[in-house]
Amino acid sequence: MARPADDYAGNRGRRPHAPELEADVVLTQEGKQWLLARAAWLAGEPDQAGWGNEGHARGAAELAQLHSILGQAITTEELPPEQPGVVELGDEVTVEFDADETERFLLVHPVEAPLDQLRISVESPLAQALLDRRVGDQVEVQAPGGRYRCRILATRRVPASSAEADATG
Repeated sequence: MARPADDYAGNRGRRPHAPELEADVVLTQEGKQWLLARAAWLAGEPDQAGWGNEGHARGAAELAQLHSILGQAITTEELPPEQPGVVELGDEVTVEFDADETERFLLVHPVEAPLDQLRISVESPLAQALLDRRVGDQVEVQAPGGRYRCRILATRRVPASSAEADATG
């Protein structure tokens, strides 16, 4: 069951006025478009790849789940204004790990996380450690593979056109 947008990470990752949001799912614009395309494909091709009855049932269940998610969803563009320098749901975050290794991540709803290597679920250990922290903060991540530290170098809300450009090239 989806959790309200303001309840990720135990009320962390919340934007100002987030309790006023009615949506249970917050998606990037690109993620919403991907889910809409997937739903359209499932609806238009119910017997893809010769799945037969069992595959058809799985496809129908996935389609119903997508309709439910999309019916509850808002996009990051509909969230209240971001807090500059604070890591929030829908933000792209640049993080420095050991030996000056840096990586970028886009913090997203779990349903959107599998879309590419840039996106990570707000429920992941790294995202949990980053949410509500500020640029310059060093955070400790409690990951299944062990504990590690990283520093937040930058955070920004990615406009829909930038996210799409990054994903395609």
